Amino acid sequence: MPDEINDVSMPKLGESVTEGTVGRWLKQVGDPVAFDDPLFEVSTDKVDSEIPSPYDGVLLEVLVAPGDTVPVGTPLARIGPPGAIGLGEHSPVDESVAPPGEITAPAPAGAVHEVTLPKLGESVTEGTVGRWLKAQGDPVAFDDPLFEVSTDKVDSEIPSPYDGVLLEVLVAEGETVPVGTVLARIGEPGATAPAAVPRQQPAPAQPAPVQPAAVPANAGNGKGRLLSPVVRRLASDNNLDLARIRGTGGGGRIMREDVLAALAASPAAETLPAAAAQPAAAQSAAAQPAAARPAPAGRAPQPLAGDRDEVLEMSRVRLVTAERMVESRRTSAHVWTSIEVDLEAVEQVRQRHKAAFRQAEGASLTYLPFIGRAVCDGLRAFPPLNCSIDMDARTITLHHYVNLGIAVDVAGLGLMAPVIRDADGLNLRGLARAIRDVGTRAKERKLGSADLTGSTFTISNPGPMGTYASAAVINQPNVAILTTEGVARRVVAVGDAIAVHHTCVLGLSYDHRALDGVVAAQFLAYVRDALQTRDWEAELA
Repeated sequence: MPDEINDVSMPKLGESVTEGTVGRWLKQVGDPVAFDDPLFEVSTDKVDSEIPSPYDGVLLEVLVAPGDTVPVGTPLARIGPPGAIGLGEHSPVDESVAPPGEITAPAPAGAVHEVTLPKLGESVTEGTVGRWLKAQGDPVAFDDPLFEVSTDKVDSEIPSPYDGVLLEVLVAEGETVPVGTVLARIGEPGATAPAAVPRQQPAPAQPAPVQPAAVPANAGNGKGRLLSPVVRRLASDNNLDLARIRGTGGGGRIMREDVLAALAASPAAETLPAAAAQPAAAQSAAAQPAAARPAPAGRAPQPLAGDRDEVLEMSRVRLVTAERMVESRRTSAHVWTSIEVDLEAVEQVRQRHKAAFRQAEGASLTYLPFIGRAVCDGLRAFPPLNCSIDMDARTITLHHYVNLGIAVDVAGLGLMAPVIRDADGLNLRGLARAIRDVGTRAKERKLGSADLTGSTFTISNPGPMGTYASAAVINQPNVAILTTEGVARRVVAVGDAIAVHHTCVLGLSYDHRALDGVVAAQFLAYVRDALQTRDWEAELA
């Protein structure tokens, strides 16, 4: 509701984090703030973070001074509607005044806390509420699972930031709302949930305006724009031209509601130009039985399921993976190249150290840490492989650090790529621990959204399945991904002699927009030479 005063609370910045220390306030009382503007700094025992504002409006009050350490969930500040006047630090706020046009129930005794949709990733701006794990009137404890939420990156179970009683659920299961939306209210322990009170219905929302039909030839259908899979799927299913819809989200982003409003307003007006070429007979298609209608343009006709077929609903992770893979193929100019590597030196080191390593680390010493270590050094030697590209801005951003994504197949869920941050700063043993940690947490489904974002390069490891050569799809916004294939004993030439060594193929998919084949080949040669000639014995000592 636009005229509400919203509390900004201490966020939970880690699974075991229970408190944080407020650093600098980056806005002053009375300053206007926009959603996602940096608002304040916070330090925990794990990380220092810059926290963005969850609301648009004006900073009315600062309730916690810099340097104070407070529990997660503590209100730190209040943000009022745009145009409001700041109340100053620790000034009283009259919260008994209802926003215009709203009828409110008597407030329960004690404080009432608002639970908002958290920001679950760097580029996440909305989420879909899944199941509510508590019902209205239920007691809740701090950190109790409260509800599930799905974004275009991850499915998460959100814990309660407060102790008390769930007074109201404001957003129903299945609804998609922006980050910062108030989802529920929690009162102090012992409070009674109020009966639902009728509210004055707002005027019907006007459909999102349709922009003029002139669309750049290279605009695609939302190509290059930050859009959720839900929006892209709605556009695809309804043959909708996203270039003609004005978004109402942050920065003009097209939201699900904008697409639905446009479809309701004039379903034919915003369809892609190709739709105009459909024969007139298609206008009567709605009158045909469903089984007799032709498949939508651009899709292969789907066979009907028979007695021996099983139809399964795609999981959200499978849907998101499908969307990302297709989008990656549309976005990047994929090229694949490979190199054969003699791993006999690595194998000899593994054999000499595997027993001691298992005793010390509780896990096997695999080939992957050796490859990951060589890759990190190779990325520092060849920065174009460790970059992001923005064709709209005509820029390439070189990353002078390596956030290494490791593809992990999670049984029953799908493929994920958790990120090892600053992997180039780890030695061989440290990288082995980090790879095992992200793999274990992925399979135990203990990853958060922050664990799945921010990679600068990705390794996919199908080798344990005995593969020979794979061409992986690039993990956006990376410009390259390396596959590590199956290790096998093969005949090789060693000088003028013949020997049987452990070898494998490393395959590199890269974006030809960001680099050329010579750089890709040089990078692979660097990684090969490092694996074959480095003193790995010293790294494990």
